[in-house]
Amino acid sequence: MRILEWRVPPYDNGTYIVVDDRRDALVIDPSMGERLVIDAVNEHGLRLVEILNTHGHPDHIYGNAAVKETTRARLAIHRLDEYRLGPKRPPALISIPIPESDADDLFDEGPLTYVADLALTALHTPGHTEGSTCFYLERENVLFSGDLLFKGNTGRWDLPGGDRDQMERSLERVIKLPTNTKVYPGHGPSTTIGAELPNLREMREMGVLPGIRL
Repeated sequence: MRILEWRVPPYDNGTYIVVDDRRDALVIDPSMGERLVIDAVNEHGLRLVEILNTHGHPDHIYGNAAVKETTRARLAIHRLDEYRLGPKRPPALISIPIPESDADDLFDEGPLTYVADLALTALHTPGHTEGSTCFYLERENVLFSGDLLFKGNTGRWDLPGGDRDQMERSLERVIKLPTNTKVYPGHGPSTTIGAELPNLREMREMGVLPGIRL
């Protein structure tokens, strides 16, 4: 397995392609990097099987439609965030039009078998949105955390569909993973579970996450 990664402007989104040994691949959050994703698929001779969204915020789903149309990959999102792909989404903080896209596959929780050689698990981690999801590769010790956990920070819970109590429960869930788990977040640089534990303790002590149990 290998991971291709980009930090995509203008919102410093994390966009990732996960490739197996047969060059079958998944893309996690095309964001506004659809051209980067399409070019990488062509350059590396990949067969893009599935587009995965960690959640349905516009900056993460913007490139769905273009990548789907060009590569013929299917699109998957947690069923609670499916409505965010279309016109019924909450008002966006992004001022430009967001291309609509239709989900082909909806998931809840558990193993995702879109690429047979990638043992990927969906962890439903609401708090940022109703359907926010992390993707965990246990064998490789890798977590794609979306907008749940960043280097030195956590995702927001003050937008429509957000909830601080749910965010605290979701953070409690992922910090139980091995401390050396590498975290690829929805924004900013990578980190590890262990590196973020002191920051989460500080956020609890400051009253930002008062109910989190560490």
